[in-house]
Amino acid sequence: MLVQNVAQLTVSGGLALLLALIAAGAAKGLIGVGMPIVAMPLISHIIDLPAAVALLSIPLVLSNLRQAIEGGGTAAALRRLAPLLIGFCGGIVVGVQMLMSLDDAWLKPLVGCVLLLAGLSVVAKPDLKLSPTGERVAGPIAGALGGVFGGLAALSGPIVFVYLLAISRDQNLFVKHASLYLVFASAVLLLVMGSYAQITLADAGVSLVSVLPVMIGMALGARIRGHVPIKLFRLLILLVVFASAGDLIAAPLLRALA
Repeated sequence: MLVQNVAQLTVSGGLALLLALIAAGAAKGLIGVGMPIVAMPLISHIIDLPAAVALLSIPLVLSNLRQAIEGGGTAAALRRLAPLLIGFCGGIVVGVQMLMSLDDAWLKPLVGCVLLLAGLSVVAKPDLKLSPTGERVAGPIAGALGGVFGGLAALSGPIVFVYLLAISRDQNLFVKHASLYLVFASAVLLLVMGSYAQITLADAGVSLVSVLPVMIGMALGARIRGHVPIKLFRLLILLVVFASAGDLIAAPLLRALA
């Protein structure tokens, strides 16, 4: 699937794909999250959506691994995220099945609407906090929704980021929680898609090669990350979410009107 899509690209298409991966990596390096919600709207204009999900599967694991384990406290963070991760495992199966059955004309606007709702929920209450009881209730729900949209379009993050912003006391803890979640989510996505024969060994090789431009972009974004205050940090997350939502909703409509 992925190999065939990439093999059919022209030189300009290949260059566009490379630049999209670098841009997505730069977003990741700058704000700690955002690689798939920057990458998917760009890459889905170049290759089809299932192939784009396959392409991002390994970069999503490897690009988050260092941030997930640095700084210590990983075991405690995993215990805190356990309800979220359990919910994700149920949602991802549903999402991958929808990915294999839904047409792009319905899939992209649907994912875009969810992104938009996630961003609006943060704008409506940007300092949202959850009690321990609220965490236990909201965690599995957020995880299940993240799993559905992770399976649909490798967009397991946006809904869950709203939840993580509510439970993370500072920027560094948010980045650690988000990275741990994304490593887990991406690894499970890779396994589930493999079980449905949506990723072959050759596809995995192409996905592994795509890690390089993502890492280059991350290095560029990381240069200025330390200078971003927490309010601007949250604003950048919202801008990424809204921009991705607008693109996913508008692109199929524009093609239908053309």
